[in-house]
Amino acid sequence: MPLPISNSRHVAVPEGTSERVVAIADLAASLGADALIRLHEEDFAGLSGLGRDFVHFNLERTINRAGLRYALMPILRAGRRRPGGPEELPVLDPTRFRTGLCVAVRQGLPVAAVTPDLFAHSLPAIRDADALAAALVRRYRPLFPDLDPAGIVARGCAVTRLRLDEA
Repeated sequence: MPLPISNSRHVAVPEGTSERVVAIADLAASLGADALIRLHEEDFAGLSGLGRDFVHFNLERTINRAGLRYALMPILRAGRRRPGGPEELPVLDPTRFRTGLCVAVRQGLPVAAVTPDLFAHSLPAIRDADALAAALVRRYRPLFPDLDPAGIVARGCAVTRLRLDEA
């Protein structure tokens, strides 16, 4: 059975000393994009070392689609799921973003089957299967507290290829 996809309708953004829930479609449109890709802070920082081609990995599957424009944004506070409870929304920083066109998506690829050409365009910290496995565990363990690290990696990954706009 596939894992649930993170909330694809809403995220939170800072507002003064608190947060405000916003519609993803509205936030993306305000940034000249069709949708969002959320990146942990350290991953977002890694974008600066890349060229125009970027490969992003998600756990198991993604709702990303070829032909859509994405705004890549840093996560200020990650979302999480409580066992048996609703998802706590991530808080994103809408003041920092990169945009790009999704050129291809591949679903359900085993981590061990990710090829060197995909790693060559990934974040600097994800250049082999071991680093990808560690990144998937770091990113998704809070969202799936009932899965151990081996169970997360066993789910495989989705691969999104993007052509980033000039920074």
